[in-house]
Amino acid sequence: MQYQLVAQGSYPALVVALDPGDKLVAEAGAMSWMDPNIQVKTSMRGGMGGALKRKFLGGESFFQNEYTSNVAGAQITLVAGQPGDIRATPMEGERLMLERGAYLASTPDVQIDSKFQGLKGLFSEGMFVLQASGSGILFWNSYGDVQEVQVAGDYVVDNGYAVAWDASLSYTVTRSGKKIRSFLFSDQLVMRFSGHGRVWVQSRSPYSLASWVHPFRRVRSSN
Repeated sequence: MQYQLVAQGSYPALVVALDPGDKLVAEAGAMSWMDPNIQVKTSMRGGMGGALKRKFLGGESFFQNEYTSNVAGAQITLVAGQPGDIRATPMEGERLMLERGAYLASTPDVQIDSKFQGLKGLFSEGMFVLQASGSGILFWNSYGDVQEVQVAGDYVVDNGYAVAWDASLSYTVTRSGKKIRSFLFSDQLVMRFSGHGRVWVQSRSPYSLASWVHPFRRVRSSN
């Protein structure tokens, strides 16, 4: 299997060339166009329980599509639902954490599961994140551009901007200021990472966009 990221910028696309025996698993709705020689099989990967966790806890699709080809070099193009970057991360048995909705596609030996954040999730933007594990290639997407940061010690990221990070890193979710100041002035939540590993930071936050759009929403009159 070969792949290429094209149209880099705010609206990239992932082009994958499949040979006989290759398989590609992708989110439902991610496929934009493909060769007619490619076959698609839709299923609930991980069974009913796995599909429910993926949908309601991880923010992903209930069903996923598996693409195969019976000819060499058949191409399929995938795109993300929001403007931003697409990254390809080779997996060799390590674990990678993803924000909700960041998973795009993978080879079939990469497992995607929902991970409970514990009590810190009560104060962040979600109780669950995605955990990718196994061996293969993981394709994920961001909202905005992505910068990779090598953490060796401590690192602070505003909550909502960390789109992926190595599971070897530990983190807490706290407010950026002191307790009294945070209560009075609504200081933002931040993720404080510690250890050694990588953090991928996106240049836009979907939660900031939602907050900006919220005052303009249409409200139905009670009259």
